[in-house]
Amino acid sequence: MSRRIVITAASFLAITGFVLKPSLAQSHGTHVSTPSTGSHPQPSEHAGTATTKGTEHGSPHPAFIQRIDANPQLVARLTPLLPTGTTLDQAAAGFKNQGQFIAALHVSKNLGIPFAQLKGEMTGSDHDSLGKAIHDLKPTVDAKAAAKAAEDEAKADVKTTRAASVATKTADTDDKK
Repeated sequence: MSRRIVITAASFLAITGFVLKPSLAQSHGTHVSTPSTGSHPQPSEHAGTATTKGTEHGSPHPAFIQRIDANPQLVARLTPLLPTGTTLDQAAAGFKNQGQFIAALHVSKNLGIPFAQLKGEMTGSDHDSLGKAIHDLKPTVDAKAAAKAAEDEAKADVKTTRAASVATKTADTDDKK
């Protein structure tokens, strides 16, 4: 009989702990994932969604923002493309990756589309591709060609500044010898 009581008590405590743990953790500022039945997407709904080195999509500081910030030549190339009063970190927040972000900056500048509108189309609830966002905002433009041109510019920015960064590091290393 006492064994049955111990098992029942242990089961009760385990179930109570499982049920109370999320609410206790949330009251202390800790996020605990719980199964949902409502409007939150399930993991299967995220299939194909890009993440960056351990950060969830849309987090304020994905790894690509840190890589941009660590490359002064790239920062110098991108800063003139930013809307007035906007930092690189603010502009990049919500984008899936570096290429998507830089291409969006180029499209905004090339086509005169306000960056905030383009970003909203691409990072909002629908997550439009660059081409779809261009088509939605400037229907008379060849969206496919404009997206390709901006993606090529983004690749060139990264390639050029990566080469410059490597050359600078090599020169710094040679100076120390």
